[in-house]
Order: sequence, then C-alpha cells, then structure tokens
Amino acid sequence: MMPALSVLICTRNRAGKLRRAVDSVLANSFSEFELIVVDQSTDGATSSALAAVDDSRLRYLHTNTVGVAISRNIAIRAARGRIVIFTDDDCVCDSEWLASIKAEFDSDPAALGVYGRVIPFGRRGETGWECVNEADGMICPAIMESTTRAVVDGPAIPHLVLGGGNNMSFRKEVFLEHGMFIESLGPGSRIGTGEDTEFSYRLLHHGCRLIYSPNPVVEHDNWLDRPGFARMMKVAMRVQAAVFGAYVLRGDRLAAVHLLRVAWNLSRDKLAIGSAAAGLFHFVTGLPWALRLCFTPPPFLKASEATRPLSVPETP
Repeated sequence: MMPALSVLICTRNRAGKLRRAVDSVLANSFSEFELIVVDQSTDGATSSALAAVDDSRLRYLHTNTVGVAISRNIAIRAARGRIVIFTDDDCVCDSEWLASIKAEFDSDPAALGVYGRVIPFGRRGETGWECVNEADGMICPAIMESTTRAVVDGPAIPHLVLGGGNNMSFRKEVFLEHGMFIESLGPGSRIGTGEDTEFSYRLLHHGCRLIYSPNPVVEHDNWLDRPGFARMMKVAMRVQAAVFGAYVLRGDRLAAVHLLRVAWNLSRDKLAIGSAAAGLFHFVTGLPWALRLCFTPPPFLKASEATRPLSVPETP
C-alpha cells in the first residue's frame, strides 16, 4: 500500500537526537505514512541507533553526500506519498502532528504547502523578537509560536509569517512545477544555511497558496548560549543578503524592503551579533552570493521520480 504521507528527516552525526525525533514521529496517531531518514553521518552511530527500531514504516538511506539541501532532495525523490513532510533531527513531534497536517491539506485542495507551530523544547522563556525564545540565558532559534492560522498566497517573508524547514509540508507536485532545494544553500554548504528560506520565498513569489496552522506542533531542541547564537546569526545575515538579494536583482520590491530593514537593524546592533560592524560585515559578504543565486536554477523533480522512488541504497 502506498503511504498517504512521506515524512523526511535529514541527519548527520546526531544519533541520540535523531532517535528521539524518529520515535516521536512513529508514535503519531495517524499511521498511514512512511518515515525516510537520509543519513550523511561519518560514523555508524546513527545506523546502529535506528537498527533497533522495529517498524516497517521506517526507511533508512545512507549517502556519502554533504549538505542538508542535497539530503532533502534525495528524500523527495525517494518519497512515495503525495504529501511530503519535513522536520529536523533536533525536533520532537506532537502525537497529532501528522493528523493536523493532513486535515489542513484535506480542507483546502488549493493549498500547496502547510507550515506548523514550532515551540522551544524543554523550557519556555520570553519571545523577545522574531523567531527566537530566550530562557535562563540560553536562546532557541527557528521558533514560530503564533496561534493564529494564516493563508498566504503572495510575497511575504517566510520566517515571519510561516516558519521554517523544521515543520513544513508540501504536495509533491510543487517539486515538479517549481523545483526542489538549491543545493549550494543550507547547512553543510559553503554559505551555511538558507535552503528552506529560498524555497519558501520562491513559492510565494510565484503565488502558491501556503498555510500556516498552529495545530501541527513540534518542539525544537537547539538551545544556544549567546556566543553560539551570535555565530549562528552571522551566518544567517549572510544568507539573508544572498537569498533576498537574488530576488532584488529580479526586481522584487518586498525583498528590497526586507533587506533594508535587516541592514537598518544591523546598523543599530539589534540582532545580538555583538556589534554593528560585525553584523554589517557578514551581511555584505552575502551580496556576491546574491548574483550567483540569481542565475542558479533549482533542480526539478522529474515526472518519473514522482511515482518511482530513487535508487538509493537502503540499510536495514
């Protein structure tokens, strides 16, 4: 039987957190799904951790490639479900997560994507500014705590209105019509992150209907101290300049306004990087990447791949 949903998790050398994420997905109340783990680990710990999972819905794919965007694309090609769902190996999924996602797609046939709520794992602090939660001197990024459902079918800044790659899902035809993830972006690439931001903005740029729902919930376990958060933000600012700069070069006004807003906040040292000079330096280093991205087409899912899994070695 073909699964209704394909859940995709990409991982590299985080066996403990991955096993927790896998267990949370397999414990969902909705059961008609497959769970594909694409492993880029350099040791056997992840394979060993999953070998003890006795569940036929789990598919384990090991690859010698490097980079989350590459890994996501491998998983997309291997997916058999008509709805493809992403979370990360440092997340814990609610037991109604999959049922809530499927309900959103069932309620709106025109919706091509559904994003869900992301809350910090283990502790709850203050949401002082965009997409982060702070507690006990630690900061958890990539948070989306809105409890208001939203339907977006035009240009918008993804991380502000939808969230990111740790809780997003799409009808598979999206990858046929609009392409997959650009493989020069994302963790493991030279630039460091941003594959989900670029992909989400691309869909909005083309007028795709995307839904944010507070009902599909995951917890994000990525608490950073302030120096660690500052290092992460330096990478993020480079990526903001690169991704949105590419759309500025295509004449996108919203992207231009967003970059001006980011630069203004950096000049006032508002983004916890450590200094205005450091923030603006990393922002400027992303601008040459914008030119490159402007002329980098995404890889597209082929029609044959949409109905037939990619031949990637599966390890029991």
